[in-house]
Amino acid sequence: MTRSLYRFYLYAVTAALLIFAVSAFGSLLSTGLAFTGLRGPYQNIPTQAQFVQALSYACVAFLIAGLLGGLHYWLLRHDLRQEPQAAHSAIRSFFLNTTEGISVAFGVPLLAITFSGLATTSYSGLTFICAAALSCLLLACLVHLERRRTSGPTGPARVFQRIHLFGVQLVLLLIVIIFFILQPTIRYVIDTVFFHGAVQCEGSSSCQPANPFWLMLTLLWIVGSWLFYSWTASQDRSLATRLIFHGLGLACGMAFLLRGCSLAIVALLRLGYGDPLPLDAVLSSQGSSDFISPLLLGMLLIGIYTWSLNRSVRQGLMHLEVLRLTIVAIVGTVMAGAFWWGLGRLLDNALKILFPTGGVGVDYQAWFESWALVLCGIGYILIDWYMRNVSKGGDGELIAGPRRGYVLTLMGAGVLTGAIGLAVVLYTGVTALLGSAVPNWQLVAQGWLSAFLVGAVLVGIYLPTARRHHLFQGSESPLEEKAVTVTPGQPLNLAPEMGREGPQEATIEAILDALLADRISRDQAATRLHELMHVDE
Repeated sequence: MTRSLYRFYLYAVTAALLIFAVSAFGSLLSTGLAFTGLRGPYQNIPTQAQFVQALSYACVAFLIAGLLGGLHYWLLRHDLRQEPQAAHSAIRSFFLNTTEGISVAFGVPLLAITFSGLATTSYSGLTFICAAALSCLLLACLVHLERRRTSGPTGPARVFQRIHLFGVQLVLLLIVIIFFILQPTIRYVIDTVFFHGAVQCEGSSSCQPANPFWLMLTLLWIVGSWLFYSWTASQDRSLATRLIFHGLGLACGMAFLLRGCSLAIVALLRLGYGDPLPLDAVLSSQGSSDFISPLLLGMLLIGIYTWSLNRSVRQGLMHLEVLRLTIVAIVGTVMAGAFWWGLGRLLDNALKILFPTGGVGVDYQAWFESWALVLCGIGYILIDWYMRNVSKGGDGELIAGPRRGYVLTLMGAGVLTGAIGLAVVLYTGVTALLGSAVPNWQLVAQGWLSAFLVGAVLVGIYLPTARRHHLFQGSESPLEEKAVTVTPGQPLNLAPEMGREGPQEATIEAILDALLADRISRDQAATRLHELMHVDE
């Protein structure tokens, strides 16, 4: 305990002094960048006094942090030489992974903001943002080099590394979504390259459109950073963690792809109706009908996360058939969401026509959007048929996980949708009967009545399926107990876990060796030990 507290003190002080030195470097860099074109047309050049102050502060900070930080780093290295196992301690992993992860999470978007700001002619204040970004990235590089001095972590140290890799990858994914969807980066590139800035400079003769070079550099930077962390995370051998994070990423990509397809279908329907979309509805800063950005983002996410999940097959972590069914289940779930959402909106439109209230009608745009969602998710019907009948041609236990997740997800969505819809309908009805109706209670009741009906249909479809396949139990079919004969020195052929290939170890020593060699996870080792103890009885 005393040694751990001492080690915690060394890492905490060393990390704090390193951050102090890097912040001083960022302050000096910000002042220096103000002498370049990054200051913009609205920022003044620093005076001599300001430059001397920044330089003096940096020198003093480097001196103090260098002396104290160097001493503590020497003590840290001395501790590692005395106890080599400290290189895999949870304390070291916590400080290194936390510092590097936070630095990357701040440095990547700040540098992307700098690049996107340079694309305009009226930027200002980029010197501070650029200096902060470079300082954060420098800190991340220094900590990464220190983290690479030791081999792969084990035990609790590996947990902190996984939080760093998968957590930062998730943050970078959110940044990619922001710059693809919420920011008009792609829309401005298309407008400048193909339409010479017609949308950006509409009604202005002296306007200068955004520079496509800096916009493309912004996209390449954030996508490249996200791809690097995706590649790094794909080397982790934790199957459960990768399935959770990369499966959610695949679902997110499928959702954006369907969003882009639905907007494109609406645009085609409006064109056939004789009311084509104006160009600014697609390429303006708002981009309410922009279907290009979600299509590109969806294809990018689907490609990368499918590749990442496929690596788990090449690494021997799961069967190819399990991966295929998992991907089909994820795609089918997202398509089912679009399909039933579209049907719910169609039902809502029909209720508004059958029971008009307050003169509120249904225009063609609402019908187009509803039918577009249904058409985008129509493939869910084939996927649902496939998931219902897939066990007839293969191992039922092998496909138990993907089918269980698919059925229970859709049934859970139906339960939640139906319960919330019924609650809102009852609430609006009761308040109206008591003379305290909410505003537009008829429209609210009609909308949530549609949601309740859709949820009830989903539960009615998938509840019998779940009961028929015993999805509320531990397995889809009762397992028959089989006699197992254990031969000393031979591998124990117990039923392998879903997605795990190869023989399992027959002795406690062999299982522990496989765990230490990172061939199996902690949960897999525990399961095999329990099975071995059961067989020995």
